[in-house]
Amino acid sequence: MTQDTASRARPGARRVLERIGRLVLTYVALHAVTWAIIALIESSEDSFTDLMWAASGMLALVGIPTLLLALVAGLAHRHMETTTFRAALAFPMVFFAWPTIGGTWAAPVVFQVLCQIAFAAYLMPAPLVPENWTAKPSLEFVEKLLGET
Repeated sequence: MTQDTASRARPGARRVLERIGRLVLTYVALHAVTWAIIALIESSEDSFTDLMWAASGMLALVGIPTLLLALVAGLAHRHMETTTFRAALAFPMVFFAWPTIGGTWAAPVVFQVLCQIAFAAYLMPAPLVPENWTAKPSLEFVEKLLGET
C-alpha cells in the first residue's frame, strides 16, 4: 500500500476535529439564538440578562447530553443512510429537553424542542467521519441476509 492510498484510507485528525468543532459551535449558537428568542418573547419580571443566565444553565442540562449523544452517534455512524440516522437521533435529542417542562411558560419547551429537532434534522454534521461511511447496504446484501435467517 502506498503512502497516498494509506492517507486516503484514514481520516485526518484535523478534519475530524474540525467537524467536531463545527458540531459543538453549531449547537451552542443555535441554543443561544433559541434562548434569545425565548427571552424576547416571554413577558416576565425577569430581565433579558437573567433569562440568558438561565439559558447558560440550560446549556449544561440540555446541551451537554445532546452534544455527547451527537458526538458518540456521529462517530459510530458508518452504515445507516444519513436521513434515517438524523430521524433516529431526533427523538432522543428531544427527550433531553425535559428540564424545560418545569417552567411556568410554554415557550421554553416549544422552542427548545424545535431547537433539538432543527439540530438533529438539519444542522448536525453527519456523518462526522465521512471517510469511514459506507452507503446503505445493497439489495443483494439484504436478500442474502434474509435468506440465511
